[in-house]
Order: sequence, then C-alpha cells, then structure tokens
Amino acid sequence: MKRLIKTVTFDLHKSMFRKTYLFQCVLIACVCMISQVDILRNMYMGFSMQGYDLIGVYNFIIHYDRFKILLLVIVASVYSGSFCREYHSNSLRYILQRSGIKFYVLSKYISILVSGLAAYIAGLICALMIWRTKIPFVEPGMAFFGTDQYFSFESLTPREHPFLWLTATAVLSALSMLLLCCAGFYISLYLKDIFIIICMPAVLYFCFTGLSSLFPELFFLPSYGNNVALISGHMWVNYGYKVCVNLCGIAAFGILSYKKMKGMQNEGAF
Repeated sequence: MKRLIKTVTFDLHKSMFRKTYLFQCVLIACVCMISQVDILRNMYMGFSMQGYDLIGVYNFIIHYDRFKILLLVIVASVYSGSFCREYHSNSLRYILQRSGIKFYVLSKYISILVSGLAAYIAGLICALMIWRTKIPFVEPGMAFFGTDQYFSFESLTPREHPFLWLTATAVLSALSMLLLCCAGFYISLYLKDIFIIICMPAVLYFCFTGLSSLFPELFFLPSYGNNVALISGHMWVNYGYKVCVNLCGIAAFGILSYKKMKGMQNEGAF
C-alpha cells in the first residue's frame, strides 16, 4: 500500500503541480466562455442580459458536441499522454522497477481521473464565476435556454434545485470525458505518440457518436455525459446507470492496460 501511495503521489505531482496545469484550467474556462459569444458581447457592450442564466448556459455546453470535443482535447492533455513521455524519455524502466506494473497502471488511472476532474471543475467554476457577475444563477422568468426537454431530471428540476443539478451534471459530464481519456491512455500503449493521444479522446468521441447514432438511444455515447433520459424509471436510476457505465468502462480500460503492459514486459519492450 505504501508503494501505491508513493506512486500515486508522484503521478499527481507530475500532473497537477506544474505551470501548464494552471494554463489548462484557464483554457477550459475559455472554452466555456466562448461557447456563449452572445453573452460575452452583451456583457461587455452593456446590452440586456434578460433571459440568460447559468443553468441554461451550462446545459448548452454539455449538449453541443463542438465544445465538448474542445474540452476533451484539453482534459486529455493533462495526463493521458504520460506513458508516451516516460517511454520516450527512457525513464519507464526505472519507474516500473520502483512501482511494478499493477501499481503503475492503477496510479496512472487515478491520476488521470483526479487531475482531469480537478481541471474541468476548476475551469468550469472560473467561467461560472465570471458569468455570475452579469447573469443570475436561475432566471425567474422565461429563460432563453429551456430545460424542459431533459426529462431524466423530472424530479430534480434545475429551477428548483440549481446547485444540486449543476453538481450532478458536471460530475457526469466529466466522467464521460475521463472515460475517453482513459481509452486514450490504453491506445498510447500501442501508438506512443503524445500528440495523437491528446487528440484521441476527441477522435473516439466523434467516431463513436457517428456509429452509435445508427443504434437505439441506449447506445448513443453523448447521452452518457448529459442528462437526457436513457431508461424508464426514477431520475436517480438513470443517473446511477450512466455513472456505473462510465466507471465500468474506466475499469475495463484499466484491466486492458495492465494486460497489455504485462505482454509488453514479456516481450522485452521495456
């Protein structure tokens, strides 16, 4: 256990305690901000902000792919390409001697999840705080961005429980992105090109979205990162199902990564 804690601490320090990490958090905030050009124009030109609220703005971000793809690239750049860096710097052999393959893979996945989630939440909070100076958290009147179409939250309406709703949707959106980042780490064991790996989650999202649109909505990938209802039942049944699918996917890629690295070790790749 001490060896695992030391390995995780080492990886978290490499992923979060560096200058580029702060820059990545700022980039996430910028992507959230540029998703609402109309609001930015109205904010700085003194136009009316009536009808806009934070709940509706965030709903817009998580349901439009072009912004989610940009966020995927930024979150993936945090630590998904760590294997590539260590492989090409010839430090991988020494790290594995100290940690072992099992703890190495487990530490990488923990670090990808923690550092990616922290960057996403920090960037989102930064954008929301800027918006909050000009628009309300919840629009009491007729909102510009409607939320009635998202039926999985029929018992947790954004207007009545805004903070709980925002937290639940933010965690779900982050989990779905981190699942693809973990998939990118697994692919890095084959490709070993950091720039490809950074873009890989966005490529996977684009491909899976196109393919899954041919099947029933239950297989539609974007639905596992937003609050659209997938199965009949209580809101928390839908939410728990999506969280479980994302976590199971992350665990599956972790197992695949471990098996691949064991095979690479047996082949003398490092």
